[in-house]
Amino acid sequence: MKNWPTAKSISETPISGVFVAPDKYLRLQHFSITEPMPPISEDESIVFFVTSGEGRITINGVEFPLSTGSLCWLQSYHTYTIEPTFGSTLEFALCVYDYPLSSYLVMRPMTNPVSRAIMQAMPVINIREDKVDIILRLLGEFEAENDNYSRGSSTIKVAVLGQIVFFFINDCVKRAKRHDPASVMPLGWHATLYIAEHYREQLTSEGVAAEFGCTAAELNRELRRISGRDFQQSLDRMRINIASGAMFFEDVSLSYLLSYSGFTTEASFYRVFKKYKGMAPNEYRIQRLQGGHGYFGMVGNKTIISALNYIQLNYAQPITQKQVASELYISETLLSDKFRELFGMSVRHVIMLSRVRHSEAMLINTDLPLLDIAMGVGFNSAKVFTRAFRSVNGMTPTEFRYEKRSK
Repeated sequence: MKNWPTAKSISETPISGVFVAPDKYLRLQHFSITEPMPPISEDESIVFFVTSGEGRITINGVEFPLSTGSLCWLQSYHTYTIEPTFGSTLEFALCVYDYPLSSYLVMRPMTNPVSRAIMQAMPVINIREDKVDIILRLLGEFEAENDNYSRGSSTIKVAVLGQIVFFFINDCVKRAKRHDPASVMPLGWHATLYIAEHYREQLTSEGVAAEFGCTAAELNRELRRISGRDFQQSLDRMRINIASGAMFFEDVSLSYLLSYSGFTTEASFYRVFKKYKGMAPNEYRIQRLQGGHGYFGMVGNKTIISALNYIQLNYAQPITQKQVASELYISETLLSDKFRELFGMSVRHVIMLSRVRHSEAMLINTDLPLLDIAMGVGFNSAKVFTRAFRSVNGMTPTEFRYEKRSK
């Protein structure tokens, strides 16, 4: 194997959900740390700006110094640890910013030289001292819209973040014209970028290892060293993150996502997606759009979001497709066609699914009889409830309650 630089190993299994949660999209967060953070690997892209202090961030086994004015653009294929200089405090602001991945980088071929420069560039740059105030002003403009998730507000947030990211993109392009900054990076760094660029292809660990003059075993060892994941896990996670990020856009069908994200069969797509996200792709899309969150202004069809929110608020009532369409002043046919196009299921099925998901919490956390739970979530009998529950979970409500409580 080529004599690659040694990557810094992570100390424990990476965690997620530190910076990313449904209520944190397109929302500025502030952190002040005096101790090292555990290894983190989020499913979203993050813009990260140091406002005060010094420290370091280790990304995919490579250490970068941090100081006031450091700007980081962390992607879903990065595993990182953040720590302040010993005895000091490191303060930073960040925003979950999946928009570039799901709409700019991901939804365009990687032949664009700007896109390639971004992928290949160092994820940390230092903003010149005379430009730091500009970044802070932009962050202030963004934070002023923190609690506003209207379509107009989301547009403002994306525009402000776009201005911040411009500093990063401009630096990437300038560096790419001068030299290849990643040429002396460890094997795991290069392999991760290769997977991120070629995930649509039918990759194998042996084939990727051959690209770097090593064995599949050596490749897997280096990937586990920096991320805790082997080649196949890294590839699957990359593909699922690509697919799930693009689900916020109404004109992207599930069948298109399947092939676009590199899967060859519907069965493998659904199996891997459920493994990583805990639910089928169509249900995931429904739940994320139902919440609205920061992406409300990015999704093109406000009517569909309104329909999902109406179902979410009224699932316990005897609502029908006709009633939902009437509330939104659209035809049943249009509503039905849109649901089947976006989610692969009928409005009626989405209503049923919402009721079943709400019943699960009641089964786990209460001792209510099945009939009471059934009526409480909108079913008209325990028999109908049981049949619907089994169709979703593959077991009866009673079996589900026993299994969850016995853990």
